[in-house]
Amino acid sequence: MDIATLLLEVESALGLDNVVPLTQGGQKIVLKATMSGTPAIAKIVPLPIGPNAELVLKRAHREVELLAAVESDYVVKVLTDAVEIEDPPVAVCWVEEYLDGEDLALHLSSAWQDDDVWRLLSDAAKALDACHGLEVVHRDLSPGNLRRTSGGRYVLMDPGLARHLAKTALTGSFQPGTPGWRSPEHIPGGEPVPASDIFALGILAYYALTRTFPVDPNGDQADYDRRLVECQIVPVQQIAPHVSDDLAGVVDRCLQRQSSRRFIDGAELMRELTQLGRCN
Repeated sequence: MDIATLLLEVESALGLDNVVPLTQGGQKIVLKATMSGTPAIAKIVPLPIGPNAELVLKRAHREVELLAAVESDYVVKVLTDAVEIEDPPVAVCWVEEYLDGEDLALHLSSAWQDDDVWRLLSDAAKALDACHGLEVVHRDLSPGNLRRTSGGRYVLMDPGLARHLAKTALTGSFQPGTPGWRSPEHIPGGEPVPASDIFALGILAYYALTRTFPVDPNGDQADYDRRLVECQIVPVQQIAPHVSDDLAGVVDRCLQRQSSRRFIDGAELMRELTQLGRCN
């Protein structure tokens, strides 16, 4: 099915008006539209031809189910079920709330002030708490999966690579994630835990403060994996001495090599931020 025909079928299946394509890349096509007069985002996952089609279909359904289960202002809300196009299906689509603002990736071109990083940590901790409370690990907490709204709130998106700890993972235990934003548990043979998301959040905070990765993702993949597992990260104040002691303590703990030495999940990080007066 060509793209133009697919978009028409999606528009009809989801009851969309004023459809405007936003992005097309990776495994998704993203549209801006209105649904019942309300701005919304539609996502389409075309299914590949061959044995991987069923896996991609199940992963898309799982993403929608996870979003529907989470109750948080800091996780994007899904507005419809996953709808399959054609029989047998050639694509699956759904509608999410429209979030104004921009992806976090567009806000990392210069170093942040402490207060901005505190807000990121607080909002992301609330989002992770909502996921971890359902025994779900996001596994891809990277700048493209966090949105900063015009009001300054950070919202977590795209749990398509998430893993439910109590269920068999569709993608297995190992998930490569996004280079630069991986935890030690992302290497082959690693086991994702909520503290893996905490490590990824620590990378975001560290990068925002220093404009450098705590573990450089460039070069040989095997060497990168080795350094993730074996090397303790340089404390953030050694690179950015202006960072406050409280903030440095939180960021450095998020980035401990051993998961048991980090905040164990979003809830523990929230408690720490609350004690520091940084989580409302």
